[in-house]
Amino acid sequence: MFPPFRPPRVIESDPQLLEPLTQLVRVYDRAIGACEARDARGALAAIRLLREALDLSSAASRSFDGLYAWCESAIGYGDFLGAARCLGTLREAWYRVVRPVSAHGRWPGRPVS
Repeated sequence: MFPPFRPPRVIESDPQLLEPLTQLVRVYDRAIGACEARDARGALAAIRLLREALDLSSAASRSFDGLYAWCESAIGYGDFLGAARCLGTLREAWYRVVRPVSAHGRWPGRPVS
């Protein structure tokens, strides 16, 4: 006989998990805002925080690191829009983890360009 079904734990019920994810989204916001302002120093500093938080022992983390490295390179070439779009896509994915879908079926928060 199978054990009873238990729904997955909802992240909002655990403040210890929610706070780091909220902080992660805020770092993305900082990086995106700096890209929009064409502030290379600010954007690179925020991306550095994102990269330093990674545990590079997993393939997924190495993939994120590659995306962050691409963003740094794009900023170096003056492609702030490309970096902002990449970071915006990642930010939106993490934001969806932190915030539920609104009553209208749309994700609240910063729109992705």
